[in-house]
Amino acid sequence: MTEGRHARQLHLMRAASVLGITVHDRMPELGVDLVVYRHGGRSVPVLEGRYDHELRARDFFLTEDKHTTKLLLREAGFTTPRGFAFAFSDSTSSDDGVDLPRLAAFAAEAYAALTAHHADVAASVAPVVAKPRAGMRGDAVRMDLVTAAAVAEHIAERRHLFRSWIVEEQVDGKDLRLQLVDGELIAACVREPASVTGDGRTPLAELIEEHRAAVTAANPDNQLIVDAETQALVRAQGLGLDDVPATDRVVRLKRTANLAKGGVAVDVTSSLHPDFGPWAASVAELFGTRILAIDALCVTPRDPPTAATILEVNTAPEWVHHTFSREGTHDIATRVLRSWFDL
Repeated sequence: MTEGRHARQLHLMRAASVLGITVHDRMPELGVDLVVYRHGGRSVPVLEGRYDHELRARDFFLTEDKHTTKLLLREAGFTTPRGFAFAFSDSTSSDDGVDLPRLAAFAAEAYAALTAHHADVAASVAPVVAKPRAGMRGDAVRMDLVTAAAVAEHIAERRHLFRSWIVEEQVDGKDLRLQLVDGELIAACVREPASVTGDGRTPLAELIEEHRAAVTAANPDNQLIVDAETQALVRAQGLGLDDVPATDRVVRLKRTANLAKGGVAVDVTSSLHPDFGPWAASVAELFGTRILAIDALCVTPRDPPTAATILEVNTAPEWVHHTFSREGTHDIATRVLRSWFDL
């Protein structure tokens, strides 16, 4: 049964059969993507291929709260983006405007504070990021906000989806994902926002459809959707969906590099600076989970991590993209199973 099943779980099930681990699929009877893996007298229940038996609620909810995670990392000496948190009142419904003046005031103060160091540049061109304080897969994340009003508008339009928000400085750099198992850095990739490259013959709409099909074929959990963000980006590049991009012209389709929205993972494990290993391990020590991923920004993965900025930490990470990343792939499923069963 694959309907409703996450790609992570499928990879784990296949790897388990090779390792001689018994697979007890509970999805047919329960209707949820739950599998119990058994070997050597030990049972490991796994939900959706990433929520495992050792994941403590404390660590999961701590890292789900991106603002608290950043505070913890900063106290430990790591670099994180400067940011401010905002929460709508409990009494605020999705339809009323009780908190909107307070939101506008917060956005003005946060934007002014985050862009103050751009004193020699017009404040209207200093970008910031607004995102949910606890969100996944890049939902409602908006980059390149260049006015306080734009910050407030973005949050206000989505206040029915998320109650708590972060506004933080936008840091330039490569979007680096580091995957750890048992405190060891085992895979690294740079994630690139969804884009297509013109060939001088094919309309943009067809290029997008080809990319969408490739993304979904690699991981059915990921989808490239031509939404308002995509349409605005295309227009900003002087194109329409029926236009034919010139040969080798790269057309950007998303602002963020989330793979769930059509981004691409490029493996950099072999070229990663060796200092990233102990650096990432010291991050993992703060959370104490076997499986951990770090999202960071860096100038280049070849440089030491001293200048890297940590965006967030994931104790229940999406790891399957390492199995289809460009320039190199990794069998994360086998490594995870070996960790659980001490194989």
